[in-house]
Amino acid sequence: MKQEKIHFENLNGLRFIGAFMVFLFHAFTINREVWGDFFESVPFIALRKLTSIGHYGVNLFFVLSGFLITYLLLKELRERGKIHVGFFLIRRILRLWPLYFVIVLFGFFLFPHLPFGIQTVHEFWRYGLFLSNFDEIINGSRDSLNFLTATWSVSIEEQFYIGWALVIGLFKWKTIRSFQIFFLMVIGSSFAFRIYYAGNQSFLYYHTMSVISDMGMGGILATIVFKKESVPFIERFKKWQIGLLYMLGIGFLFTAHKILPGRLIALERVISGTFFAFVLIEQLKSKNSFFKADRIPYFERAGKLTYGFYLFHSLLIYYICSTFESLNWNEHAGYFILYFFLLLFSNSLLSIISYRYFEKPLLNLKRYFRA
Repeated sequence: MKQEKIHFENLNGLRFIGAFMVFLFHAFTINREVWGDFFESVPFIALRKLTSIGHYGVNLFFVLSGFLITYLLLKELRERGKIHVGFFLIRRILRLWPLYFVIVLFGFFLFPHLPFGIQTVHEFWRYGLFLSNFDEIINGSRDSLNFLTATWSVSIEEQFYIGWALVIGLFKWKTIRSFQIFFLMVIGSSFAFRIYYAGNQSFLYYHTMSVISDMGMGGILATIVFKKESVPFIERFKKWQIGLLYMLGIGFLFTAHKILPGRLIALERVISGTFFAFVLIEQLKSKNSFFKADRIPYFERAGKLTYGFYLFHSLLIYYICSTFESLNWNEHAGYFILYFFLLLFSNSLLSIISYRYFEKPLLNLKRYFRA
């Protein structure tokens, strides 16, 4: 018996919000040195401050991914009595590998020979083995080829899925409690790691052990939603209560490094992951939401394009900034506005083309690997 495809409302919209957060953050930070004095004016400093929390979009991705994958595996376990680990890994390969390797192969073997191209100091073998986050820790500060850094989060997801599949295959989980214990261990060990390496910013941001608590948070949430334990509680939330929690959560994202000095920064991922887990379940189950992500115009449709939107944007930032600098289109604010909308348009167009003609045909193959 094949599984029915599950669709969660507002998940696509949330995916796009996460991708757009990262897009805004990088649009104002990557290659910022090419822009003239206007970039240090009060309005642009304010814009950079406003978009400075955009990197938390990756945290949101991790929570969403942990939730969705766990829920689907729980559904398979309930319907079949076991999880087909091989099919699980093939589905992940079809989703993550093709576009990832397009970017990696382009960056290492084609980009150096094109206009504005440079030879990266990153090492291909790590990218080929989905260890690009570790290469980022080792070489990231010495390399201006910023568009390869977008692959670090994909590498962490793949590492987690492979490790997770090995655990599932080894222990043959049969109960939701097994999942919950596993995810609590993931969150706990990640927190302990962050305490130990609290003074190492590269480890805190890029190391697998530092960030997998987000996927653990999503996994725990999936077990709760699957058992329907949280639904009545969330449904009773009033609009003002939801709004207050959003304001507190967003306020924390802006101030985390100020209110969590020293080793307390280890709490950052736990708190932000909890906030994004709340956002996810509120969007899924609340009857009094003051917004629903899929109802924002174009967000639901754009959510299907987020993988390409995320992987392509840093590459396009590099090329557009390099072109504008070569043309001396970098001394006035008007040029930055032109750059931003050109970046948004070209990234959206490239993502549409990639999804329709490259990603979707491969994703359609996933139906042959559903238990």
